[in-house]
Amino acid sequence: MTAELPRCSRGEIWQLDWNPLRGSEPSGFRPGLIVQSDLGNHAPGARTTILVPLSHEGGPYAFCIPIPRSKESGLATDAWANATQVLTVDKDRLMKRLGTATPAQIKSVAVALSAVLDL
Repeated sequence: MTAELPRCSRGEIWQLDWNPLRGSEPSGFRPGLIVQSDLGNHAPGARTTILVPLSHEGGPYAFCIPIPRSKESGLATDAWANATQVLTVDKDRLMKRLGTATPAQIKSVAVALSAVLDL
């Protein structure tokens, strides 16, 4: 019997288990912002999602978007969404839904991703 995967949606912030670490990927338990469309997230049998990891280290760089701690975000501390580290992950890494980013934050991340990927 296969365990049911979490149902995630675009704009949600999830706590992820990034272990095992490979290269310069995030490690440990860290949050990530789901950026994949819900067409992909909710497709039957879809085991993966696309996200941007959140880090407590960062700054006002072109591709780092601030995601402050708030009741809505569910973050305990301020974080940065680094669009240069966009990743596809298996949904079994999703441990707990923390909250959501605001529409303005999601739009800012989308603009940063467009620039990083030259779309």
